[in-house]
Amino acid sequence: MSAWTPRPARGDKTSAVRDVAERSRRLAAWLAPRVGAREVAVHGLAAPGAGASSDTQLFRAHWMRDGSAHELDAVLRAAPSEEGPFPSYDMALQFHVMDGVRRHTQCPVPEVLWHEQDASVLGTPFLVMRRVVGEAPLDFRPSYQVAGFYRDASPSLRRAMWQGVIDALAALHRASWREVAIPGLPGSADADPGGAPLAYWRDYHVSWLKDDPAERVPVFDEALVYLERERPRAARTTLVWGDAKLGNVMFAPHSRDVAALVDWEMATLGDPELDLASLLVSDRRAQSEAGSALEGTPSEAELVAMYEAASGERVRAFHYAKVFATFWRGAVQTKYMRRMRAQGADIPESLITDSLPVRALRELLGL
Repeated sequence: MSAWTPRPARGDKTSAVRDVAERSRRLAAWLAPRVGAREVAVHGLAAPGAGASSDTQLFRAHWMRDGSAHELDAVLRAAPSEEGPFPSYDMALQFHVMDGVRRHTQCPVPEVLWHEQDASVLGTPFLVMRRVVGEAPLDFRPSYQVAGFYRDASPSLRRAMWQGVIDALAALHRASWREVAIPGLPGSADADPGGAPLAYWRDYHVSWLKDDPAERVPVFDEALVYLERERPRAARTTLVWGDAKLGNVMFAPHSRDVAALVDWEMATLGDPELDLASLLVSDRRAQSEAGSALEGTPSEAELVAMYEAASGERVRAFHYAKVFATFWRGAVQTKYMRRMRAQGADIPESLITDSLPVRALRELLGL
């Protein structure tokens, strides 16, 4: 997803440096009692190259304890201080999701260390996790199908990267969500836990995307009617990553093994096929920028076959899952474009009414 992280105004470098210094000081003071030190020094606080819908920054912390020097390479992930692509951000839930997945599944995720709900510390709630050594493929402009280490890889290595992601997804979906017991996980307290994703995106469409619930949003309105009517009632219910895409995977240097799945702000209970469809739909966006898929990128049929082999489960309602993934990704993109236009950006109407998700939905729904 596109980053909405607030940035200093162009040319305001002095203010930016001052803000980083103050945030580093506050973060260091907050860390000190948590690492058992009198003082902590925080260095290098800066955003990574790839964008994220939350405010994500890397940093290194140093401190002395019992006469020994200690060091921590970490990631600070905070809720946006301005309006983001989602109505709200639950940093505590993200913390508990990653902690539960790490402790109870074979799905690789970053090690979360602490979280803070008091917005007075840094301005918004946040969490701190240990930095994962690796890098994520370029997600947008240019996409990984156009440039970067994915494009530079051999076809066999590209296929191995996809297999690693599929294996991680299958491991996540095998876990018993009741045993993982993530507090506050969407759907976990509902009579119909598998309905949580549709309930969220229905509300997003009606109450967040639209300026008025009665407003008509062509194609998306029809897609929501389809999703309500055709939802598979016999679908499995598992932990679902939510924002499944190659751009949210950290791959280890050289080997390109999956080091971690990141960005868990959309984690929920739901049909695991939604994650598989999200992978496919996000890759089609990357392919659209390139004009084609690089060799080694699995086709839809190959992706489904890979997942079925890894999970031991049959994919039964993939057309529905594709509509769902296209609907929510398109809704977020549309919200983003509307917001940019409201801020004065020159956004052509075609970017809203004839975007890639809109065209894909028309095709999927036969409109």
